[in-house]
Amino acid sequence: MKKNSQFYILLTSFLLLCLGFYSCNEDDSEIGLGIIPGSDKILLFKDTIGVDCYTVRDDNISTDERTLSPLGSYNDPIFGFSKASFVCQARISSNNVNFDTVQVINSLKLHLKYTSFYGDPSATQMVNVYRLKKDIYIDSVYYSEFSLAPSEYEILCSTPMSFNEADSIMTIELPLSLAESFVNDANSSHFVDNTTFIDFFKGFYITTDNLTTGGCIFSLNLVDANSKMALYYNDSAVYNFYINSKSAIINMFEHDYSSALPEIQEALNDTTALYDYCYVQSMGGLKTKIKFPDLQTLFDSTNIVINKAQLKITIKSGTDEDLFSPPPKMTLVAILESGKYDFITDYKVNNLYFGGSLLSDEYTYIFNIPFHIQELINGNDDYGIYLFAVDNRTKPYRSVIHANDNSDKSMKLELYYSKY
Repeated sequence: MKKNSQFYILLTSFLLLCLGFYSCNEDDSEIGLGIIPGSDKILLFKDTIGVDCYTVRDDNISTDERTLSPLGSYNDPIFGFSKASFVCQARISSNNVNFDTVQVINSLKLHLKYTSFYGDPSATQMVNVYRLKKDIYIDSVYYSEFSLAPSEYEILCSTPMSFNEADSIMTIELPLSLAESFVNDANSSHFVDNTTFIDFFKGFYITTDNLTTGGCIFSLNLVDANSKMALYYNDSAVYNFYINSKSAIINMFEHDYSSALPEIQEALNDTTALYDYCYVQSMGGLKTKIKFPDLQTLFDSTNIVINKAQLKITIKSGTDEDLFSPPPKMTLVAILESGKYDFITDYKVNNLYFGGSLLSDEYTYIFNIPFHIQELINGNDDYGIYLFAVDNRTKPYRSVIHANDNSDKSMKLELYYSKY
């Protein structure tokens, strides 16, 4: 039942003002009805309805040119094994580089700016730095399934992961043979500009050995001014190769759910079944699909205006959330008929009011989605909405949420609406 949009906007604005002057009950409101003609009465209601939730894989997200790049691996007692790696280009800091003045090579170091970690950092992780042999491009889009064949990289060095706590920099000593190839006169033509240099040195592939217990994932800011490859020579001189916003950067993720809880494995084996809990995991892991099957049957023959609609989502306690913190903010997107998705209408109208921030005292997320619910009531097909973490391409958040467990914390939609 399609409504005139101008009428809907005016009526909704009027009713939102009215809401400030009455208390909602499960029964019809009778305030002021005595002075309104019977044919003009607008009845105000409140309802709480359940929703259907499913856990599905989130394995087709773009992962290129992000500010932060995760690195490391960990074993989660609930979600199983997760790992993050990345590839990136380094660029010369000036054109027509001339290394004729280099008499002594002191060292060649890779400096990476560290910002945070997720998990238990006490376990030592071995970092493997490879020279990339595959071309990557900053103007191409890369997705989370991106991977490299063994023939597309060669080892430069392996070293335990360590950080300088004073300036939060991870420093990796690169082989002198690489530095010698840079200053070799025979390679001078590769230092004319960044096009020639990147064709010669395509970049780095940086990953870690898999941990069998514990572990964490570190977040590195590759475009920070302190993230660079530095050639130290003649005892006091330095030449910098920068990783910056002009560098191609691709984050790479791996997940192994064979050691995850049986409930997660069951949910992934049957993504059409309703389970007590749903799961959200960043880095191309898991997302939750949400549908509202009761809306059409509840309002199929009544003129309805939605005044307020809040989707409430609560995290299950006792799920190692102190070590593996839930995302500080989540978001919703509308699934299209094509299977792709778009920003939900409420986000487009007012992203500040849209919500999604974690209420830490209740471990709850609240989304305000009256426009989306009105669209469904008006007859739009419900292809569902996806719930996932904001920054899901850069931060390894995860959470277990109450879904279809029929408890007071199960996911629910609270509606305030008018009949006319």
